[in-house]
Amino acid sequence: MKINTEGEYERASERADEIYKAQKGSPEYLELQELLLALKEYEDNFVRMLKDFN
Repeated sequence: MKINTEGEYERASERADEIYKAQKGSPEYLELQELLLALKEYEDNFVRMLKDFN
């Protein structure tokens, strides 16, 4: 999963909030893990972009 836009980021964040307490091993838990990785990657790229801009 890759997040490319701020809108996608917002939707992914909302979905992660919805399934935050998913039970380990459930499909929602696996989805949550993917979402969290994608969110972190997007945030890291955003911070990197800001540093490069300065």
